[in-house]
Amino acid sequence: MPRKKNIKIYIYNFLLYNVKKRKAVKKMKIGFIGCGNMANAIINGIIGAKVFEKNDIFASDIEQNKLTQFCDDAEIHAADNSAIATKCDIILLAVKPQKFPEVLPKIANELNDNQLIISIAAGKKIAFIESCIGSHKIIRIMPNLNATIQQSVSALCANSNCTQEDIAITKKIFESIGVVFELEEERFSAFSAVACCSPAFSFMYIDALAKAGIACGLEEGCAYAAAAASVIGSAEMLKQSTDTPQELITKVCSPGGTTIEGVKVLKKKGLSETIAAAVNASYEKDKTL
Repeated sequence: MPRKKNIKIYIYNFLLYNVKKRKAVKKMKIGFIGCGNMANAIINGIIGAKVFEKNDIFASDIEQNKLTQFCDDAEIHAADNSAIATKCDIILLAVKPQKFPEVLPKIANELNDNQLIISIAAGKKIAFIESCIGSHKIIRIMPNLNATIQQSVSALCANSNCTQEDIAITKKIFESIGVVFELEEERFSAFSAVACCSPAFSFMYIDALAKAGIACGLEEGCAYAAAAASVIGSAEMLKQSTDTPQELITKVCSPGGTTIEGVKVLKKKGLSETIAAAVNASYEKDKTL
C-alpha cells in the first residue's frame, strides 16, 4: 500500500504541473553555452511560456552558422562564451559532457558569486563542475528528448550555495518544457536510465507493436498511428487512475480473453527482465560518464 500511495502522490504532482500559472521571472539575463537540440528546445520553451524576454536570452556555440540562424529565427542574441560568462545572471551549460574539461576552466575567472550555473550534462556531478569553475551556485538538471515538444521529464538537484529562489527559477525554466522532480544527486543515474533513456525504449516498443500489427494484416500507417495512440492513452490512463500499473494490467486481462494470452507470452519471454536489464545497462553507463 505505501508504494501505491507514492504513485498517487507523483501522479498528483504531475497533474498539478499542467494547471500552474506561468509567470515571468524577475528581470534577469540567461545565457546558453552550447546551442544544440536540447538548448534549442529549452529556449523555445522559455520564449513560448514568456519566462524570459527574448532580449534577455543569449547563446553561444562552436557551429557559428547554425547558431546565427537559430538566434535570428528565435530573435535572441548570439554571443561567445566569455560574453555569456560576464553578462548573464543565469548560465546554462549545454555542451556535451566530454567538453566540460575544455570549456569550463576558460570561463572560470569570468564568473561571479551571484550567478546561477545550471548544467544539463549527463554524468557530470556538481562536484566535478566545482572542480572546473570553483565554488558557485550550481544546479544540475536532467531533461529528456521530449523537451522538443514541451513534454520533458526532468530531475533537479542543487548544491548548498543555492537559495530557494535559485531552485524556483530553475524549475520555472524547465517547467516550460515539461515536468520537474527534485531528487538527491545520488539518484540521478537511476532517474536518467528511467526517464531520459526510456523515450528510445518506448519508440522501440511502438515500432515493434506496429510491425507486428502489419504482419497480422494492418496497413502501415494505421498500425503506427494505432500503436502510438494506444501508448499515449495508456499513459494518460495511468496518470488519471488511482490504480497501480499492475492493477490496471489485471483489469484489462479478462479470463480467457485475447489480452491475457499476449501477456502470458510477454511474461514467458521475459519482458520485465529485459527492460530491467536495459535500464541497468544505461544506469551503469551514466555512472562512468
